[in-house]
Amino acid sequence: MKNKGFTLVEVMVAAGIMLIVFGVAASSYIIFQRLWKGGFTQITSQSAGRVALEKISRDMRSAKEKPAQINGGDGIEFTTFNGIRHRYYVTGTDLVYDPDTAVANNETVLLRNVARESTTPFFQVSGSPAKGKLATITFKVYRNDAAYGQSWSTMKTAVTIRND
Repeated sequence: MKNKGFTLVEVMVAAGIMLIVFGVAASSYIIFQRLWKGGFTQITSQSAGRVALEKISRDMRSAKEKPAQINGGDGIEFTTFNGIRHRYYVTGTDLVYDPDTAVANNETVLLRNVARESTTPFFQVSGSPAKGKLATITFKVYRNDAAYGQSWSTMKTAVTIRND
């Protein structure tokens, strides 16, 4: 008589192989999920930094005078052609925008989690009137995630002030 079925050893071997396959699949899923989340966090912080740099650059291009550094390079101030005095400055870890220094309490936080890139001031102004002024903005944006740790993105741009 021929037995139909599996022996206990065959079932145990099959179960062990299935556990290994499911273990590899689950750990791969977790690893890819963490990589995706870490990449998404990095992209989010870079995107926020890029938006802030674009806003500052756009405003500075309309400056009618050489921008003035304030607080040793922690801020920059300039007047646009419409006569409004703008100020960007870093306080703590926030990049703050004051759209009109003549109006009190109208400041907004443009970007959070900002830090210096080594010893470089956040805002630098250089150049001569004949060649145009050059304002350089440099900072790091960081994210601190409990599961993924800190991620840093260095952001830098240069703006030529042609209207000096």
